[in-house]
Amino acid sequence: MTPKFKHIFVVDDDQVNNFVTEKLLHQFDEGYRISSYTNPIEAFEILEKASQHPDDMPDMILLDINMPGMNGFEFLAKMKEYDLASKIQVIMYSSSNNIEDKKKSKRFSNVIGYLEKPFSAQAYGRILDCTPY
Repeated sequence: MTPKFKHIFVVDDDQVNNFVTEKLLHQFDEGYRISSYTNPIEAFEILEKASQHPDDMPDMILLDINMPGMNGFEFLAKMKEYDLASKIQVIMYSSSNNIEDKKKSKRFSNVIGYLEKPFSAQAYGRILDCTPY
């Protein structure tokens, strides 16, 4: 089965989580183009520049909620402000099991899922709509 996402941004201030996420995603498809960022402000700047070059745009962002400088909800609000929300789907992921965070993430039309850390490859598979080899 062909994955429906080709280029994925992983935005999480924890470098270990980014590494684990990349490994899990590659279980589904080695062809994924994954760009990882530990600084959400830098990630947004790169996203904004990529919007001028369609080949550089991600079609999915895995976005942590609690990050210094800009949290996940602020990132989503900026995506909406810069008219990027309609172009990129987002999966929120966090160690927070706060029901309010889940409710808040549903208010953003481009958020298609919410994962709690720690998560499994199977959880990604359900959301990414593909099966591991």
